[in-house]
Amino acid sequence: MRPLKVTAKFKIKEGNLEAFKAIIPDIIAEVMESDPGTLVYEWFLNEDLMECVVWEVYESSEAVIAHSGNVGGYLDQLVNLADFSLELYGNPSEELLGAVEGLEVRVYPFVDGI
Repeated sequence: MRPLKVTAKFKIKEGNLEAFKAIIPDIIAEVMESDPGTLVYEWFLNEDLMECVVWEVYESSEAVIAHSGNVGGYLDQLVNLADFSLELYGNPSEELLGAVEGLEVRVYPFVDGI
């Protein structure tokens, strides 16, 4: 089974940058403590500090679901501060697709590669 790659994108609403950034260390600490199936978890801000991208790689769909459960409360806080969208790269399980239903999600199924 190939790992699943995820890109979470946030467009930070005016005046919310500091509150948004203050949540990030808590999320990272939670992931380090509770998400053994998370292989990569990196946060980036663009030059004008209004867009944030999180690169994520997970062992499996189950690891993505576990991650969502572990950081769901933090995500609720972030979506009050920013517009949120998600991109899934790979072949997510039906369970994962059901779990992200209702969110702005684009899925890119794996085709070929090394």
